[in-house]
Amino acid sequence: MSTLTPTLTRKLPSHMKRNPDISLQSKNHIIGSLITNSLGSLFVALTTFVVSAADTLPNVVLLVSDDQGWGDVGYHGGEMATPNIDKLVKEGMELNRFYTYPICSTTRTSLLTGHISMRHKVFEPFDTHSGDLTLSHEDQLMNQAFKNAGYMTMTAGKWHLGHTHIRDFPINRGFDHTYGSLEAFPDYWTHNGRGGSKDWARDGKTVFENGYITDLFGNEISRLIRDRDPSKPFFSYVAFTAPHAPLQAPQEYVEKYAHIEDESRRVFCAMVEVLDVAIGNVLKAIDDEGIRDNTIVMFFSDNGAGPVGDNGDFRGRKGQLYEAGTRMPAAIRWPGKIPAGVRSEQPIVVYDLFPTLVDAIGLMTDLRTPFDGESVWDTLRTGKTRPRKTDIVIGTATGYSVHSGDYKLVHSNINKNAPERGPQELVELFKIFEDPNETTNVANGQPEIVEKLVAKHAEWAQMISEAPYRERAGGRRNRTGTGPVSQGGRTGIDAAGGGSGDRQGARVGGRQSGGPRRGDRPPPPRDSDGNIIHLHETVPSG
Repeated sequence: MSTLTPTLTRKLPSHMKRNPDISLQSKNHIIGSLITNSLGSLFVALTTFVVSAADTLPNVVLLVSDDQGWGDVGYHGGEMATPNIDKLVKEGMELNRFYTYPICSTTRTSLLTGHISMRHKVFEPFDTHSGDLTLSHEDQLMNQAFKNAGYMTMTAGKWHLGHTHIRDFPINRGFDHTYGSLEAFPDYWTHNGRGGSKDWARDGKTVFENGYITDLFGNEISRLIRDRDPSKPFFSYVAFTAPHAPLQAPQEYVEKYAHIEDESRRVFCAMVEVLDVAIGNVLKAIDDEGIRDNTIVMFFSDNGAGPVGDNGDFRGRKGQLYEAGTRMPAAIRWPGKIPAGVRSEQPIVVYDLFPTLVDAIGLMTDLRTPFDGESVWDTLRTGKTRPRKTDIVIGTATGYSVHSGDYKLVHSNINKNAPERGPQELVELFKIFEDPNETTNVANGQPEIVEKLVAKHAEWAQMISEAPYRERAGGRRNRTGTGPVSQGGRTGIDAAGGGSGDRQGARVGGRQSGGPRRGDRPPPPRDSDGNIIHLHETVPSG
């Protein structure tokens, strides 16, 4: 702007001064022309600046799946078709040591805050037992930082970060456009949440639409990308519910996996393929708009899979601190900035993403609490690895794990509010690079390392020991035994069936489910006039 100031304040041409016969009207005409031309130049300069900002500041698209295990992608040998995810890996960088929390709300908290989730008293999923718990309003969220930097911000998918009050809705948390559900796993066809209330909204208001949820999420973000203001960069957080329960998928996709004997696995694979198609639609919208080279795209799963999914050879499953629950398939693409076709072995945790994007883009932040994560932008732009500056700390309501150098500590069963029955406190130490499947506990042989890590992270252990405890459906699934954990049982995964929509849906077990227990979903709750209750309109505004 300062370079334009001399143009606006420049002096009259010399011939005007030397010729006293020029009329005042002519002088005014010339002055008017100068001002018009200068303002025109200013408009062009401002327009160029705005367009340049959109061209220079990269767009950001985060694609997050739900309960998709390590082996539930084609590039890890999965039996389902995921050509779009596989292509993203080839065109970008495969993050081979990317870690999340083992449960959804904790991962999402860490993603959007750049903090260890326990700092926000988030140990478990937000649900009807969470009371007034919600994501802190005092700390700046990732999307709010982008919004303050002039980005258009949008999200589609599940929120699952509290909805005690209207102020907790994502539309009131720094997103310009929102679409999807407040709770964890609405029915894929009816869009009803737990208890049967309608949990489907656009920009905070209930909408009635037909269609399979995963398709709708992909279509919504694709539309917003195409209809956006091209003078502004955009930030998009796409929080898919697939392949989380209820296990429901379009019949034409289920039939493609008829060779799989297990019905639940058959539907699960179909759900993952539809997820991949939706991701492909988002990537196509980016390509169609000609903004691929200036768009950061990242894909990862929020936590490990339950028994229906495939966690590879890793120990454990969703809800547990072992690698199956926390080491996720992930990839990132930024053409020309991040080397393509590289597999990175750099340990990265989900709460590193916020500080990494701040570093890569040069965002300004307004943080009340400094990041717990560290920027790994130097490793992404070079493809190299380096020792971490900070330990990776991951926690639940019953224990925590620490990745520190060559070692991983797992400290389990420390919640003092848990019932006395069940496994006792357990400390395990693994040489995680040599023993990624966590088969050999070396804690007894390395007492000094155990003592050092336990002492260093006593703050987090204290928080967990005092955390509220609730026994979730399926028993003590977060309690850890002394031996390897099998994939048996169906803890946390409910059989579910189809509903209405434009496609024919497949059922698993022949009945619906949207809650934490088996059984038919109850009829939708209705008000005194017989109208179905809409979740978004029943939340208090206070």
